[in-house]
Amino acid sequence: MRSLFWLLGLSILAVLLALFARENSGYALLFFRQWRIELSLNAFVLIFTALLLGGYGLLKLLDWVLSMPANVRRYQASRRAANAGKYHREALLALFEGRHLRAERSLRVALASQDDAELKLTDTLMAARASHHCRDFERRDAYLKQARELGGPRSLAVLMLEAELLAEQYRSREALEVLQQVYAISPKLTSALKLELKLRQQENHPARVVELADMLEKSEAIEASQASRVRGQARLAQLKLAPMDARELERWWHGLGKEERFQPRLAAAAAREFARLGLGERAEQLLVEALEHNWDVAPLEVYGELGRLCGQGDAVKRLARAEDWLRHHPNDHYLLLALGRLCRDAALWGKARTYLEASVALAATPVAHAELGQLLEQLDEPQEANEHYRASLGLALDLLEKRP
Repeated sequence: MRSLFWLLGLSILAVLLALFARENSGYALLFFRQWRIELSLNAFVLIFTALLLGGYGLLKLLDWVLSMPANVRRYQASRRAANAGKYHREALLALFEGRHLRAERSLRVALASQDDAELKLTDTLMAARASHHCRDFERRDAYLKQARELGGPRSLAVLMLEAELLAEQYRSREALEVLQQVYAISPKLTSALKLELKLRQQENHPARVVELADMLEKSEAIEASQASRVRGQARLAQLKLAPMDARELERWWHGLGKEERFQPRLAAAAAREFARLGLGERAEQLLVEALEHNWDVAPLEVYGELGRLCGQGDAVKRLARAEDWLRHHPNDHYLLLALGRLCRDAALWGKARTYLEASVALAATPVAHAELGQLLEQLDEPQEANEHYRASLGLALDLLEKRP
């Protein structure tokens, strides 16, 4: 429709110009030195218009010729950008597919065609990761060096990638040094804190692990249950890392959070340490509090071994408390095993045998059979004791075979 209007308008203009030219009888007289030129006005208008259009065309042609080198450069840059984008997309797909060698090759081509500094940095980082997965560490380091030159010494992307790749290569100390550079730029970067947590766990640095778990939990980077589990493992590692005396152990225990003190495994481990130092009553107190808060086999097992661990305390009182627990947990074979051990410590051989046989009847475990075998051996019943020893050994071998 628009073309039709243009055609109609041009037709009307042509008719008007034709009518004007036919009715126009004027002329133009031009003087140049000794020459005199006389033209009809129509001819003058046509020649003047032709000269204007020709001059304009010549100027446009000259401009096109002069701008040709810049146009060629822009065209080549556009082609390079399109080529780089094509290989960049191919590399991304290859990385997601796990084809790291193919990704690195595509990125090499993309880098040769890439002019944009930020995209070049991105492609270089991707190439470094792809080379790392291909175990071509020399080429990976070359890409990282190039990335540092492109991004500068304070590029978080470059530093975090370098730290991650060093950690995956089990070069923990070097990775931690790089993370210190990250913290100088962004002290609470979540990804850096998570990576350091993993490295500190590998290096068995429990104090820092607890600190990092607290920081990540506060920033909601990890779930509270995960943070609690990580802290519990770190606290257990602290107990194993270096023996503590009674005062140090008490100070360490009071430094734990309330929920931590009720963790079964942690309470059991702490009770073992108190018993090792001869503080049987303190160990018993920890175990009772943990069991009353959260019934679990770990503190229950230590409770049954207190007499053997420290040889102190009132065995009859411990037995009475355990028998009270039995009213609430009548089918707990671990509790029955603990009762058998407590009766043995109190020299109640008949009750010890009854409880241990009940534990074996509910769930035959290597420990229960071994305990019953030792008791029967003390009661001068070697044949039955040997049967339980064989049963204990058989169950232990079965468990070993089932382990992955």
